[in-house]
Amino acid sequence: MVVTFNSNKLFYDEWAYKIRLKMPTGYNQYIKTLLRYTKDQTVENKLKSMTKRILEPDTFYSDWHANDDTSMIKLEKMCDFIRHARKNNMIDDCRFNEYWKLITIFTNNKQHVEDVKNKFEILIDHIAGPANDEELEIMKTKHNTTIVDRLPYNKYRYLVKLDWYTSRYADESICDQFIKWSRPFEKRIKISNRWGMGRFSAFQKFWVQDTKLLHMVQLYLGKKILKVETYKLRRELESENTNNPKNT
Repeated sequence: MVVTFNSNKLFYDEWAYKIRLKMPTGYNQYIKTLLRYTKDQTVENKLKSMTKRILEPDTFYSDWHANDDTSMIKLEKMCDFIRHARKNNMIDDCRFNEYWKLITIFTNNKQHVEDVKNKFEILIDHIAGPANDEELEIMKTKHNTTIVDRLPYNKYRYLVKLDWYTSRYADESICDQFIKWSRPFEKRIKISNRWGMGRFSAFQKFWVQDTKLLHMVQLYLGKKILKVETYKLRRELESENTNNPKNT
């Protein structure tokens, strides 16, 4: 059974899907190199040599456990995956990250996800991606929107990142000014952890509970705001999708 997670944003601001493979050994750190070779025979020779070295009795790959019933199957599947990735030119429309046993693939091609799930389940650590096409569209078009199962602190709809640095030498920093300004709103605003900057406290971000208050914050802070992140509950998207006549 493949472990699947719902993601909330694009990976690296570009990729919709993540596939993490856990190989049987860390001796695979040049998979990306193997995918770039021109000749298939060269790759086959490399795979043969790699397999032979891994199986040597005095191998120094201490993470290889030949007594594991699944080890040989996983080793064969690891080689088969390299062949599969070459055949389907995954290097052209995927990002590969290699870290010892872990090979992480990022892609926007859902067919790659389905193929790997169907053919290499034994290697899969987990798969992450949008729950449906609507979430995928939001991720691609609304880059400042994060889809979540639970709101921050169970109540805040917006995250605001503040330019605290440019006012650090002012008589009164923007952080101190905002703390005073926000007091009447009490728990409708949640300020992140603060640290001392000489005569004043500083913080980088805070959360806002509702849209009306966010607009007031934007009017007050103006260009001191670096970024506003919106949180969208997944269950609300599902409800909207259910109630939308176009989807019935």
